[in-house]
Amino acid sequence: MDLAALTMLVFGMLITASGMTGLFMPELLHDFFGLSAGGLAMLFVMACSQASLAMGLYYILAAVNNNRMFIRWSVPLRIMNFAVFASMVLLGFAPRQWLLVAGLEFLGALVTGIGFRSHRSLDVDPFNTLRIASILLAFVGALVSLQPLGVYGSASVFLAVSTLGFMYAYRMFPPVRTP
Repeated sequence: MDLAALTMLVFGMLITASGMTGLFMPELLHDFFGLSAGGLAMLFVMACSQASLAMGLYYILAAVNNNRMFIRWSVPLRIMNFAVFASMVLLGFAPRQWLLVAGLEFLGALVTGIGFRSHRSLDVDPFNTLRIASILLAFVGALVSLQPLGVYGSASVFLAVSTLGFMYAYRMFPPVRTP
């Protein structure tokens, strides 16, 4: 894994956690972005959260598989996201808090672009990287599901996410066995 893939992994984990937060606690994001009360606004937050969750998982998988083309194309597309999101605020369609989303997109694109140009290679084992990412995402999932699902539901979310992550990691990148 190189530096660009590492930045993609971190960004993917961040937006995956954001998506899980919006799905399990949509009122938190609803209030943060100052959306008007109503079912359609909550539906919008949850739909955007699902898209964020899916995109974050794409980013994580692209990073651990060192998909250079995906990483390269993510930079201009995230800069485009920045421009669209910032324009939405400037034109009065979105609240100022939306600039945080725009800024994260720009910062992520900038860091990934710099990492892509550096060509620095990191000695990272994809199996262990996916295992660590699974544990972190499972922990975030357990935290955000604690209030709506309770302790046992939260523990179940943690076990389900971490187990699926471990199974995927083992299937895609069998661990290296040392004698």
